[in-house]
Parts: sequence; structure tokens; C-alpha cells
Amino acid sequence: MKVIGLDGCSQGWIGVVLDGDGVSAHYFANVRQVLDDFPDVQVIAIDIPMGLLDSGPRRADILARAKLPGRASTIFNAPARACLVAAQYRTAKEISQRVLGKGLSKQSYALLPKIREVDDFWLSAPCPVWEVHPELSFAKINDWKMLPSKKSWAGMMQRRDALSRVGIVLDDVVGDAARRASTDDMLDAGACAWSAREIFDGRAIFLPDPAEVDVTGREAAIRV
Repeated sequence: MKVIGLDGCSQGWIGVVLDGDGVSAHYFANVRQVLDDFPDVQVIAIDIPMGLLDSGPRRADILARAKLPGRASTIFNAPARACLVAAQYRTAKEISQRVLGKGLSKQSYALLPKIREVDDFWLSAPCPVWEVHPELSFAKINDWKMLPSKKSWAGMMQRRDALSRVGIVLDDVVGDAARRASTDDMLDAGACAWSAREIFDGRAIFLPDPAEVDVTGREAAIRV
């Protein structure tokens, strides 16, 4: 088994690789570098919206919020597919209002470059690539008991301990990944890797099930 969990960082992506019993962390300047460095990867799980609708909110986002009482604000509304062409926040917000009936948060707009990057990569990837969300991953690891904010000391330590309990120990990470990753980037990549393993082992749940499908044939669903 070789699976990878990816979380965006300021200059690219942080990836945690689970290879049998081995755990390692890596920095990737772009998502295609994952396959250059790990051509035999079997599942990629990535914290980014993938299937994008052009009418109404995604059920994936609605169901994810319902799974995270008290932490629902960590799930941003995915942008409409039509927003991908927008070069300015104002334009994206206007497009979203027109096609979805609601505006677009600045947090969601800030994700557009990475959403475009993954959108271009996804269908050509030689292995399955699935959308996950680390807050859902941590909640499932913790028997659906909510953890404190990852920005707090308690939240960071409890997430580190949760990953350690499921065999993902990141204390000894060094090199480029360690230098470039913020604390929550590394923890979130570890959670995404855990969900990648859940997917590989057939234990993942889908939100929603069955998935919605966008106009390109991509599934609009979060796996956890």
C-alpha cells in the first residue's frame, strides 16, 4: 500500500506518504510533482474542493457541516465551476451570486488557484484522486467527538496525539517539508493521509452517498 494525503501550503503542497508501515512527509511545488516523485502511489486524498456545481450548494458541504457541530465554520462553500474563470474576487462573487444565488467568501476565492491546479490534474492522474477534509478526518479518528481549534495549543496537541494513535507519527519530520509546513499544514496532511488509507482499505464513508456529479463528470463528494 502506498497512499498520499495532500494539504495546501503557501508555496505548494505538503504531502504525508503512508507506505506500508512507513510514514514520511514531503513538499511538492505543484500537485503533478507528486506523481514524478511517487509514480506508484495508489490513492491520493486531497483537501480541496473538486466536483464543482453550477446550481445550488453542494450536498457534500452541507453534510460535512452537520458532522461537525461547533466546528461547521471550517467547511467553506465550494465555488461554482463557473467561478474558475474569474481573475478578480469581485467577478467571482458576482458569478457565484448569479449561478448559486449566494456570494463567495474570500476564503473560498483564495482557493481558486489550487482548485484550478487540481482540476487540471485530476482526470489525467493514473490513480484515484479523492476530495477529503482534515476536520472530518480528525473527527472520525476521535469517534466523532469534536476537537478544539487547531490554532490552539490544546487543538494542536490533541490532533498530534490522534494521528499517533492511528500510526501516523510526524515528530521526526525533517527537510523541505518541515521547513515549509506550518503546524496545521503538517497535521492536516497527516489527517488526509489517514483518510487516503481509509479509502484504500474500503472503510471510508462518502458525503453524500451516492455522490452528486458535476457537468464534467467529476464527483462532488467528500470521503472520510
